Amino acid sequence: MEKHDHTDTPTILIADDNQGLVRLLGDILTEAGYHVHAVSSADDTLAVLPKIKPDLILLDVDMIGGSAFNACRSIKQDPHTSDIPVLFVTSRRNQRDIITAFRAGGQDYVNKPYTPAELLARIQTHLALRKTQKELKASEARYRELSIRDDLTDFYNTRYLYQTLQGQLDMHRNRALSVIFMDIDDFKFVVDTYGHLNGSRIIAELADVVRSVLPDGCYGVSYGGDEFVIVLAGHDGEQGLQVAERIRAAIEHAEFLASQDLSIHITVSCGVATFPHDAQTLTELLGCADQALFYSKGQGKNTVSTFFPSL
Repeated sequence: MEKHDHTDTPTILIADDNQGLVRLLGDILTEAGYHVHAVSSADDTLAVLPKIKPDLILLDVDMIGGSAFNACRSIKQDPHTSDIPVLFVTSRRNQRDIITAFRAGGQDYVNKPYTPAELLARIQTHLALRKTQKELKASEARYRELSIRDDLTDFYNTRYLYQTLQGQLDMHRNRALSVIFMDIDDFKFVVDTYGHLNGSRIIAELADVVRSVLPDGCYGVSYGGDEFVIVLAGHDGEQGLQVAERIRAAIEHAEFLASQDLSIHITVSCGVATFPHDAQTLTELLGCADQALFYSKGQGKNTVSTFFPSL
């Protein structure tokens, strides 16, 4: 009664030291379409969880050699297993044990003897409930992600930038962090020539180009229209300048709107500023990078500049 490779089929862990009952129950569950794994102690229950990752646990209260209630508490305290439904199975009927089972985190309490139909109905109910809860958590996580993402570029949005970056600076006061303020050169001319829809396509394609050369742990922010902020955690001024130059060169050599049977080339200008060398706060850091960007524009565009106090 081992777990197979069919990931869509739920796996049920039976924890019971009555081997005859385990075989009978295993046959019932297997015939009902479940994968079954069995252990004979509370300690073994905890030991096999990381290996088989069951979808539901049938935990006998009366096993020898360990407390099923303590095992359930451990399961529920571990964030990797806390969502697994635990159904206590026992011949005990006193109220104290029932209350203890639920306080330990059990989802249900099944008295022996039980009919197969009753047990299967309870199992199906708790598996369905767990599936619904997992889908709800996934949806919530997806909605949270969407709330901090820009639809067009899939970069983060300014809400994420201002909500998180200052906290990163505060937590890592001695770690360098560079930001690049980047702007598409003469983008109004591009839009006037090829239209707003193609302008949006270019911005989306540009984001893909930037992602292709970004170091791990770094990310882009859609700051508005044709302006972007690139956050380079752990990068000092020289390293930030090198990344900015790679981005600038990659965009200069990229071909845009090929899907529209066009071959458009664009350039960007970049300004780089570094924490804590250039600024101590997020607002100051972005301001310094913006000044460096303004300097790049004045130098003829398609260039990268670092912040200097005299700019």
